[in-house]
Amino acid sequence: MLNTVVLPWIHYIAVWMMTGALVTELYLLKIGGTPDAVRLLPRVDRLYGIMAVLVLLTGLARVWHGGKGPDYYWHNGAFHGVLGLFVLAALISIVPTLRFMRWRKALEASGALPADGEVRKTRILIHVQLTAIVLITLSIVLVAKGYSASGS
Repeated sequence: MLNTVVLPWIHYIAVWMMTGALVTELYLLKIGGTPDAVRLLPRVDRLYGIMAVLVLLTGLARVWHGGKGPDYYWHNGAFHGVLGLFVLAALISIVPTLRFMRWRKALEASGALPADGEVRKTRILIHVQLTAIVLITLSIVLVAKGYSASGS
């Protein structure tokens, strides 16, 4: 039951919470000219990071303890696409994370709010991360259906 019910359930909940955290960041950036939004962004981003780690860990656990076994996944090009997109999104997420911490520090020190241009650039990065999640979802469906598997 752990491998067939609990592990996938935790994985899916983590994916939804990770995506929800990104959407929340977009909303907070839309109202980014308020001190409350600037204070909340690092907390929401921390939730995003925690959920991303949980997605990765439960996803890898499903590779080794799922029904198809690790050989199936490691020899599937679409699965490599999933991992590549996940790493890309993780690397992109570093920039907003650093900005959120810098913005909060500036707010606490001098009451300064982030510049509109920087907020816009950060929103673009979050849109890219959300697009990566959509592409990961497509890729993992291809993996599950056996596309890009060696020999097929």
